[in-house]
Amino acid sequence: MKRRELLDTALDRVALGAVVSSVVELSDLRSAALSLSAGEPARPTPIDAESAVSRERTAGGYAMTYEWTDRSGREWRLEFPLERSAYREAADEPHGYLSGFEAAKASAHVERLTEALADASTTGERARRSLPESVRLEGAIGLVHSLEYTTDVESTGAPDYIRTVEETLVDGCGDCEDLTYLLVGMLSQSTFGYRTAMVILPGHMLAGIHRDDLPAAYADAPTLPGGTYVGIECTTPRPVGDFKDEPVLAVYGDGLEYIDQSAIADTGEDLLRDPAQFQTIAAASASHPH
Repeated sequence: MKRRELLDTALDRVALGAVVSSVVELSDLRSAALSLSAGEPARPTPIDAESAVSRERTAGGYAMTYEWTDRSGREWRLEFPLERSAYREAADEPHGYLSGFEAAKASAHVERLTEALADASTTGERARRSLPESVRLEGAIGLVHSLEYTTDVESTGAPDYIRTVEETLVDGCGDCEDLTYLLVGMLSQSTFGYRTAMVILPGHMLAGIHRDDLPAAYADAPTLPGGTYVGIECTTPRPVGDFKDEPVLAVYGDGLEYIDQSAIADTGEDLLRDPAQFQTIAAASASHPH
């Protein structure tokens, strides 16, 4: 099966709520998520007073301010407005794992955010010239790391909820999937132009960047299984290429790039706690022997 057909098939099965086990159905999770998201635009997730993110309500939306320090010790400040209608439309659009990944890369709001980051200086003032690519990359990673990690149950009450990047930016928080989509979305924009992937571990997700697209400073970063992508943790600050010590189950870039069926079989019990993720991998595994 061709990669595009595989992607479409996986998306269709997730969208239709295919049964993963006799106990849990995706439709149950999706209904819970949608009922919660309906009230989300009017009442965004509160941002802690000590957070690196601040939000002000405006007549038409939200005035966001992000402040963070990257791994090199540079201090950043970025102001970013987002319309309330954009947040509402994003929150009303249900997503599965693969469609959330694709939507993040295509987001016009993330494109605008990335352009603002490219023009910003590390003191919060407009730079006279664009920052070096390696500095911008560290800035993008630092922005994602500055957002609060929270589980879906803690932040929405739903067992599984895929935030859009617009929701993550306004809520100022997310779980590993949400933060991964934000970083993938930023690095996929023309400002960077990286080939990106989502990397699935047991109960965890991180971003993958094509090894040939990274700045020369990261030439020695270890690659993921398959040898094409370099992993970037989005929930904890780690060096590029260093990630949680768990087996890599699958890598999705432009379709399925890598899958380890034996590792999936060994960790099947953990995957069943996240049926949407299991369904996606299982469907791909059956059609693409590794």
